[in-house]
Amino acid sequence: MEYFTFKADGRYWGVEAQAVHRVLGSMPIARVPFVPACYLGLIYYRGELFDVVDAVSLLSSGARSLNRKNKRIVLLKWNQQKLALIPDEIIGLVWFDNIKGDGTVYSHKAYTVQIITPTAMWDSLFGLSYGRSSKV
Repeated sequence: MEYFTFKADGRYWGVEAQAVHRVLGSMPIARVPFVPACYLGLIYYRGELFDVVDAVSLLSSGARSLNRKNKRIVLLKWNQQKLALIPDEIIGLVWFDNIKGDGTVYSHKAYTVQIITPTAMWDSLFGLSYGRSSKV
């Protein structure tokens, strides 16, 4: 199966390529108050709203991506759900056989890729606390 791979906080991640709707350049993000730190807001793209999250702070231990200039936005669509993800770097498409599910780790060239589903990212987002953090 083909996986879309990206980098977030020095780690490599893979998501099923069929869940990737489009990759966009930088665009305005409408801020939303009282949400987790990784939730950046909403974007409106071709008649659809996407929740925008920072891949670094969602998938890592609370770190935040600092350089937002010229970042790409990955639009994910699956099972009537939509999510826009901003990774540190897009690696590309990689083919892996025999994926055993979420959390499976594979080696590709000089790096290790951890497989994650869009549903797992969505569930991680909704498992976070809301409102202002004491870290702000």
